[in-house]
Amino acid sequence: MAEPRTAGAIYDLGYQPYHGARLSRVSAILNLFVFSFRTAFGLGRGSRSKVLPMIVVSIVTMVALGMIFMAASTNRPSVINYAAHLSFTAFFLALFAAAQAPELIVTDRQHGALSLYLSRPMSGTDYAIAKWCALVAAMLVVTLGPQLVLFGGKVLLSPTPSVVLEAEYRKLAPIVGGMFATSCFMASIGLGIGAVSTRRGYASASVIAFFLLLPAASQIITTAATGDVKRYAVLANPLLIVNGFALWLFDIEARRRSPIARAGLPGEAYLYAIVVVCVIGMTIVWLRYRKSEA
Repeated sequence: MAEPRTAGAIYDLGYQPYHGARLSRVSAILNLFVFSFRTAFGLGRGSRSKVLPMIVVSIVTMVALGMIFMAASTNRPSVINYAAHLSFTAFFLALFAAAQAPELIVTDRQHGALSLYLSRPMSGTDYAIAKWCALVAAMLVVTLGPQLVLFGGKVLLSPTPSVVLEAEYRKLAPIVGGMFATSCFMASIGLGIGAVSTRRGYASASVIAFFLLLPAASQIITTAATGDVKRYAVLANPLLIVNGFALWLFDIEARRRSPIARAGLPGEAYLYAIVVVCVIGMTIVWLRYRKSEA
């Protein structure tokens, strides 16, 4: 007679099927956008993640407030210069992109979260769009925010704010449009380089190297070349692209003997360079994550 076999035990762990509403693809993209925007400033993360974003935001804001203070103390509203502020803070914008772009995309691959994001209904293209929009929005806080502070300061410091507002409001369109273009430029560089990097530290170092080595290469070409090559070599320097774009945007003449003045390029050339870089950067990100679709 065979011995009786021990029966298996069944445990009720309380798992229940999901009966709630299933949100759309657009909701998934919006949720990823909000989460990534918060991540760019270290919100919902450890205190160390907040240090660099807060430092950059503080510096660009303090520069704007410093201009307003100097204009108020010297009674010279011309001290408030939108183009000068953008040119002075261009490196800090690059630093923000170098630190936060890898945080948004490289970390997902390192921690294995990418496969979860790319489960249906979200595709690799959706992921790339959400991340790019989130970083552009974060960059707008750093670029457009101080510019609006300068705008408000210039209006409120005047003894006749209504008169100054009538003259200054025409600059709102260049301010908003220009800061959006600059934000797209910086975000596209950071995400484009981060998309082909395997580690967050490598990605940040590569973005910083991009902003440090290209100016050196531009200087070498400018010194060695002649003719139009010498003139257009300035477009190999991403920081000078931002500076030249800012001068053209606000119709300000470049300082004599500056690289931008010596190049003598039309202002539209800097805009075209920004557009080309944005297209290249986003194409790299799109191709990288389209291949990763589940």
